[in-house]
Amino acid sequence: MRDVPIPFRSILFGPTDAPADLDALPEPACFGDLNLDQVVASLVAGRGEYRLEGYYRLPLIDVDLVTYRQEVFLDLRRENVLAAVTDFADTMERVRDKLTLASKRYHRHEKARWFLEAALVYAEAVTHLVTDLDGSHPESRALRGLLSSAVAYTRSDGFMRMRGEAARVRTALDGIRYDVWLHGARVTVGPYDEERNYSLEVARTFARFQQHPTDAATEHYSTDGGLDPVEARILDQVAQVFPEPFADLDEFTREHASFIDPLVGAFDREAHFYLAYLDLIRPLREAGLCFDLPAVSTRDKRENASATFDIALAVQLVAAAKQVVTNDLSLSGAERILVITGPNNGGKTTTARTVGQLHHLAALGCPVPGRDVRLFLPDAIYTHFERREDPAAMAGKLQEELQRFSDDFARATSASLIVMNEMFSSTTVHDALFLSRAMLQRISDLGALGVCVTFLDELATFDESTVSMVSSVDPDDPATRTYQVTRRAADGRAFARAIADKYGLTHDQLGQRVRS
Repeated sequence: MRDVPIPFRSILFGPTDAPADLDALPEPACFGDLNLDQVVASLVAGRGEYRLEGYYRLPLIDVDLVTYRQEVFLDLRRENVLAAVTDFADTMERVRDKLTLASKRYHRHEKARWFLEAALVYAEAVTHLVTDLDGSHPESRALRGLLSSAVAYTRSDGFMRMRGEAARVRTALDGIRYDVWLHGARVTVGPYDEERNYSLEVARTFARFQQHPTDAATEHYSTDGGLDPVEARILDQVAQVFPEPFADLDEFTREHASFIDPLVGAFDREAHFYLAYLDLIRPLREAGLCFDLPAVSTRDKRENASATFDIALAVQLVAAAKQVVTNDLSLSGAERILVITGPNNGGKTTTARTVGQLHHLAALGCPVPGRDVRLFLPDAIYTHFERREDPAAMAGKLQEELQRFSDDFARATSASLIVMNEMFSSTTVHDALFLSRAMLQRISDLGALGVCVTFLDELATFDESTVSMVSSVDPDDPATRTYQVTRRAADGRAFARAIADKYGLTHDQLGQRVRS
């Protein structure tokens, strides 16, 4: 844990505000290939008002800022810290609901009253946040900075005046008592004159006929539709009979039109970056899958991830009560490129996606699938997955694929990650091997990290930077995939021999059948 104080502006960006163009960030080109678009869709579901997409689209290349976020996730493992943040977020949702109601009302006094209720709940949210966070003793720089700023804010003249005035105005409004006289279609309002109040008795009498009875004695302010014309007319007359409380209400709405402090508002939004991710991975953890806060570096390219998996696929499998297969990945020394071979539908592409997901999620500061994870923070992730040929395109599929490689290699650096899946399948084996070697040579010359899924076993021993991984099959039934991808020499021919042997198609078996 770092003890160096950091100027606080954000629980995501430390001493600075979120980037001004955050909400306009396009989805990274790699998202579709890596199924990160599915992950983000799951994260933001039901949280549209927080506009979280930009946060998940913006990877970091600052180790200290990644660690800054990781510290928050560590804090949120403690129930009291998580409860403090969650309770604040829930209460702020009530604030927004009341502000939304205020914006949808047409009657001036009704709009003002909903606004007042929102301000009162806001004051409650901030006050409880300070109390709850202070009692839970957060250790992260982000939440300690937030607590310090929130304490100063709640002690400020502006906040205390707003909270005091809101409470005073509501007390005055709640204290209003009036009589309503009905004369045919005419309604008259006057001060309460100690006449007997039949309203509660009538409500209690007819409560038994309600499908959803409420306590008439405690119901404070209906959240149903706005005032009908009769109610609006009565409220206008009440305001005329008791002008001072309503004048104070109008003054409060004018003076505190923007009562949400920018820092508090930013925290309310940014907290959901953490809460949404924790909600996503909670069922995966409950299913026994591991998540780890990785050690990250922008210098050391040694990598490790034990028991890792494709998080997008895991979400689907766990929801369907199916098993998730995990794998181990590692790079050491001069190793930079994973070459993954093996039978089709054996987990090769899933493993390539896993590598890309690990690096992007790590660069967000999030827990990643696996344990004992150590990762390099790439400056960019480039993916090359097979595309369907566009009949309307002037160039053929091979030319389009080569052009994409050319464009990406023009931007890629030694700090990039390049993930390639089944390259050049539209050409001959000889040409595919030649072109694939050229692509691997470019990655090797850059010193970048790479993943190559291929049916060409020859690529598995390309050079000293290459690591061979193979998707496995059941030894007793080669047609059955285990989805385990292990670090070993490529053996595609052995696999083909096993399949041929199972179905009686080896040279010797065919010869015997012909002779017989």
